Amino acid sequence: MARFVKREMPDLHNDGKPRAYYKMETYRNYGSDEFLDYVVSTGVGISASMVEAVLVQVTEKLSDLLGMGYTVNVKGLGTFSTKIGPKKGKEVEDLNASKGKLNASSVEVTGVNLKVDKRLVKKINKHCDLQRAGERRLQKSPHTEAERLEMAKQYLKKNGKMGLSDYVALVGLSQTTAHRELYKFADDPNSGITYTGRGPKRQFVLVGEEK
Repeated sequence: MARFVKREMPDLHNDGKPRAYYKMETYRNYGSDEFLDYVVSTGVGISASMVEAVLVQVTEKLSDLLGMGYTVNVKGLGTFSTKIGPKKGKEVEDLNASKGKLNASSVEVTGVNLKVDKRLVKKINKHCDLQRAGERRLQKSPHTEAERLEMAKQYLKKNGKMGLSDYVALVGLSQTTAHRELYKFADDPNSGITYTGRGPKRQFVLVGEEK
């Protein structure tokens, strides 16, 4: 029996209206060998090694076609397509730039999209016996946004720099909400807060202290 929970969503519209979404609880991950054993346990007359060989071949040929720019439809599973983007450390170029900054060596495959076949969804739904397992509320700060901004500036006056984990501990927000709020502050020229560095090394600082 599958279990699901109702989770509270962040207030992205800033209208104060609580919204929720549903999420399936995952029991655990099925390992590759365990999955192969499950496939052949239904008595289809093939061995786990045969299934594994087919999967290896399918993966190899799928990667060939996706790498050449094709989309691939596997009946009953879905349609695969390739996702590309700048390599790590490269930034997306300005669409209005007179000359492109990124050459082919600066772009790579970053993922694979899968548009699931509706027949697969129907099959999953047929086997899914759902049971409600409660609710999950967002971690909310006892301080207003204006108070959190002032707390952040006071922290920066004392410590110079602030990471995401520092802000989470300071104001009591969840990591996702804290991340969104810090960048909101940084994008506001009147907040007094900006950031320096890139990626995991990015730190938030007071305006004028970026160096």
